[in-house]
Amino acid sequence: MVSSPYLMKIKFKDNIPLLNKNNKNNKIKNNYSDKKYSPLSGSELKYEPHKWNNSDVVNSHNCYSYAMGKIINDLKDKAQPGYASGFNYLTDSNMTCHNLKKRLLRDNPASYTENFENRCLPGFYKVFLALDVGNDYHWWRQDNNKLWSHKPGSTEISNVDGNKKKIINPLKSSRKFTSRNYDKPCFYACIQSDLSRTLDEIYS
Repeated sequence: MVSSPYLMKIKFKDNIPLLNKNNKNNKIKNNYSDKKYSPLSGSELKYEPHKWNNSDVVNSHNCYSYAMGKIINDLKDKAQPGYASGFNYLTDSNMTCHNLKKRLLRDNPASYTENFENRCLPGFYKVFLALDVGNDYHWWRQDNNKLWSHKPGSTEISNVDGNKKKIINPLKSSRKFTSRNYDKPCFYACIQSDLSRTLDEIYS
């Protein structure tokens, strides 16, 4: 766990329920046969391994930093949701979908939860959160090629899932990796693509 908080400003409108693979009322969220790809807003980021996989970045940035789309020079501790908003450290017991969503709600007033089949507003792009319950959380983001990518911890960014297949929908892809199985889906959300300007002010 990191020793000091870093502000990652995000907020979600609590108007869409968390995903639940065992919830019979979740039919709309899980049935995407009519839409293979989530529609783009036009504000999605490029998939750029050459920027994220170099030695100066790969060890200091995690899935949260990658989902937010910002590389911070000389970053000492990995960013975590809610730390700069006065929340306690994340633990195995409080690392839940609801708690992470609550933390993000405090961090930034503009971003919002959304469904896979809906387009984000201009200036926003989609991210997705899932949990390996009691162990870890993980973020994915949608890129401007319609596919999804992610950064597992201190490893290189990737656009393939646990089965080495390109990620079209993180909810339906394999989220089981060598040491983690993120089998509990939380939510999709639309994030401000202008967030990098805010982070520049925070980390300067």
